[in-house]
Amino acid sequence: MQYEVDSYTLEYIESENKYYISFKDSVEKDCRIEIDKDIFDTYLKSKKAYIKIKNETSRHLEQASLTENELYKRAFKPTESVEEIVIKNIENEKISKALKSLTDTQYKRINLHIINEVTIRDLAKLEKVQKRQIEKSLQLGLKKIRKFFEK
Repeated sequence: MQYEVDSYTLEYIESENKYYISFKDSVEKDCRIEIDKDIFDTYLKSKKAYIKIKNETSRHLEQASLTENELYKRAFKPTESVEEIVIKNIENEKISKALKSLTDTQYKRINLHIINEVTIRDLAKLEKVQKRQIEKSLQLGLKKIRKFFEK
C-alpha cells in the first residue's frame, strides 16, 4: 500500500510488515527510510487534517470572492424537483431518438447550422452543393423532428 504525499511517498509492505518513507533529497537522490508505524499513522492523520482544513478554507475563500448579486442568485436559485428532473430526462431521451431518426447528412447539417451556427451559405460552400439543397435538407430534417415530438 503506497500513499503519495507532496514530495514524499509513504509505503507499507505487508509481506515484511514494515513502513517506509521515500523522497528525493536536495541533490535529487532517491532516499528510502524505514519508519515506525506510529510515525506513519501520525503523518497520514496530519495530512488528512491538513487537506480537510485546506478544503474548508478554499470553500470559504470562493464564497468571499463572490459579489452580493452572485450570492443572492445562488441563495434563491430554485432547486429542481424530482418530477422536473424526470421530465428533463424524458425530453432528452426524446431528442436523442429524434436525432437518431435523421439521415447522417440531415444530422450533420442540422448540427452545423443550429448548434454551431454555421450559415446556410457557408454550409453550401463547405459541401460544394447549392444553397437550396441545404435548405431543403434542413427543412426535411426539422420536419422529422417535429413529427417525432407530435407523437
